[in-house]
Amino acid sequence: MNTTTSFDTPAPAGRAWRWAAAAATVGNIALNYVSQAYPFNGQTNAAVSGKYPTPVTPAGYAFSIWGLIFLSLLAYAVWQLLPGQRRNPLPDLLARPLVLVNVLTGGWLVIFAYELLPLSALVMVGILAALALAYGRLRRQARHEPATVPLWVNLPFGLYLGWISVALVVNTTVALGQYWQPGPAKGIEWGIILMGIVAGLALNVTKRFRELAYPAAVTWGLVGIWVARNGVPDTQFLAGAALLAAAVVAVGALGLVWAARRGPTVG
Repeated sequence: MNTTTSFDTPAPAGRAWRWAAAAATVGNIALNYVSQAYPFNGQTNAAVSGKYPTPVTPAGYAFSIWGLIFLSLLAYAVWQLLPGQRRNPLPDLLARPLVLVNVLTGGWLVIFAYELLPLSALVMVGILAALALAYGRLRRQARHEPATVPLWVNLPFGLYLGWISVALVVNTTVALGQYWQPGPAKGIEWGIILMGIVAGLALNVTKRFRELAYPAAVTWGLVGIWVARNGVPDTQFLAGAALLAAAVVAVGALGLVWAARRGPTVG
């Protein structure tokens, strides 16, 4: 089969996966609304998190990023079904991992509400892996066939991946807190280590893919941690580390993207 022809019109299976991705996206968003209006197990995610406070839980306002993530993801779900995108290979590349992301996110809501915290952390690892797969495919497609990837499409996948990177740190510490209560000093130490890992990962991914939505979400999360811990006794050092990490990610990402636009693409 001629490979050019195969890209002209998606196969029936490819179209089916696009519809599955759209349905899974709408279902995920609807389930998130239901979980707030009619909480599973009688408690919202915020209520569960409140039972297991950690030094790396961002301030409440930071979670508003979900609104932008879901709005942009819904726009993508509609866009990829439009007749004008039938010959665009990008939606077919992203459909399967996007279905998995949405299904796992919906499952996570229920699992977390029932306080199956270690399992919820494992599910979030799966969400992160599926998002990383989708994001990697998106950025490689943008590099090889930029005309098939509108700039705005980076927004839902980059923000989602960046926020889940921070959320996994929080989820992991909450899960550990269910069975292990480290002393304040040890908790702060682990918090700083985990924030450093996330910041390093953000810079490494940005160096490879040269895109700003992902590091922007990581920066947002780290600033949220700083806001939550700043002024709280015994966590000033952690708050400062969070702010420093946010600044390093923001400035480093801008520098990497700026350098990429002035020179050859790397990665």
